[in-house]
Amino acid sequence: MATTKLSDEALLAFLAARPELRDRFVSIVNAVEDADGDLKQADAAEERLFEEMRLFGQEAMQRWAERQVEATEQEIRQRPHMHRQGKKKSAGIRNSATSRS
Repeated sequence: MATTKLSDEALLAFLAARPELRDRFVSIVNAVEDADGDLKQADAAEERLFEEMRLFGQEAMQRWAERQVEATEQEIRQRPHMHRQGKKKSAGIRNSATSRS
């Protein structure tokens, strides 16, 4: 996987535009720095970091999925002869009642 370098300003702008990721990143930093002072053992630190990274990944994937949906919607709207279809209003064709004799 290729790594792209970001300037400090670009990274800060990225995090400022995505407060949910910024907050999760702060939680990771706090775990690394043991800001709460409760990570006395390596197992506890590892567990906390794994959990924070898992949550960060979930939030990042959620943001990625939302952006993919937005991009797909924009692409479809820009195509000629394409329009958004809403929910069907018809419940179908009713069978005609049979007459009983």
